[in-house]
Amino acid sequence: MSFIYDLTSIRFYFIQAKKVRISLLPVFLISIFTAACDYQSIEEGSASTSCENNSRCQFTNNVEVWLSNSKVSPETPFTINLKLPDDAKNPSAKLEGVSMYMGFIPVQFTNTEQIWTANTMVGACSEPVMTWKMTVTYQDASNKTHTLFYYFDSIQP
Repeated sequence: MSFIYDLTSIRFYFIQAKKVRISLLPVFLISIFTAACDYQSIEEGSASTSCENNSRCQFTNNVEVWLSNSKVSPETPFTINLKLPDDAKNPSAKLEGVSMYMGFIPVQFTNTEQIWTANTMVGACSEPVMTWKMTVTYQDASNKTHTLFYYFDSIQP
């Protein structure tokens, strides 16, 4: 008798859970789309400038970022240049789509004569102009971590 009761309660629980899951689906989807469109909240506590996309940007501490070519096309290699203070170490970066979130692309820098360079490319998107955000982190001599953001656009050919 208890075995039948347990199966009945499990089936009842499953039906109730399915109803709750279905009713929460629209809320979940709306929260995902809202979070994907909001990039301002991500930048709190980090260095950002008001320079134009694809242009050379100067940040605090004499940090500069620029592209090898101001016209970036999807699925075409380009170089990102990064000038850091002399005591900077362990720079790392990632690219994320702003216009459309497409995951992130890790960026590996190599140091050549006081300039850190990285060869990379971005994916194609359904948008004719796609805005990308590069998040760069590095440590100074006192092991304090610094984060900055650089924005650029890729244009479909």
